[in-house]
Amino acid sequence: MTRLHVALALTCVALTSACSPALNWRQVKPEAADGLVALFPCKPDAHVREMAWPGMSTPAAMHMLSCQTEEGTWAVSYLTLPDAALVPPALDEWTAMMRRNLGAANQMAGQSGAPVEKDLGAIQVPRMTPMPQAHGWQFQAQRPDGLGRPMDMDIRTWHFSHGMTVFQASVWRPAVVVKGQSSEDVAEAFFRGLQFPG
Repeated sequence: MTRLHVALALTCVALTSACSPALNWRQVKPEAADGLVALFPCKPDAHVREMAWPGMSTPAAMHMLSCQTEEGTWAVSYLTLPDAALVPPALDEWTAMMRRNLGAANQMAGQSGAPVEKDLGAIQVPRMTPMPQAHGWQFQAQRPDGLGRPMDMDIRTWHFSHGMTVFQASVWRPAVVVKGQSSEDVAEAFFRGLQFPG
């Protein structure tokens, strides 16, 4: 699991703070996502892999959608659990997994410290299943750029559920892009575009 998510983050080419063309927002209805509708600023690629997951005796089908613009990398990952009792610990596992993955990315960039993190508090995706573990997080970490040089990254992620499907929505951006952003945060637009239609 850790290697998969580190690979997802590190396969992105180096991003710059140059001006980008207008983002091409589109509504996406991911397959087998328990009705989730997402708003992506680019056309996402979809992948499914069988992965081991805590509390499950057999591999789970991990779905991943992601795309990249000059603003950053946009992703939604999710899996459906066989038992409702597994949902709360699974939401905690998303957060723990992100810490492990960013710690590994830091090491690849030559940094020994843990990523800096901030709990952004409870989140609300329209018609999600209410859970105390549904939270937003912001991380600062480093990863190698396309030439192997350390690059400061800002990573924001939301963890939430609907029924027995657990989700991680994330935006990976170079810190320089975030600092140069206008008052209208495109990451916020991405997260606010998540919903389960009634």
